[in-house]
Amino acid sequence: MSRDEFLLELDDILELSPGTLQGPEKLENLENWNSTALIGFIALADTNNGAHISPRQLVNCSTVGDLLRLAGVEGAPS
Repeated sequence: MSRDEFLLELDDILELSPGTLQGPEKLENLENWNSTALIGFIALADTNNGAHISPRQLVNCSTVGDLLRLAGVEGAPS
């Protein structure tokens, strides 16, 4: 799954308009970033990228870009 496709899926999980997320957004500023969204992200990363992510790994994530890197998304900024 490409970076843009993954971001569109994250938009959907977070109930945002398509194209809202770009990468630098802070998770703490996303109103719908909660335990349900966290589980949705883990499932998305596993299903589409084969990334096995535990909730503990998410502790160090502070931005959407951090999530992309953790999920191994193609084109994620380093």
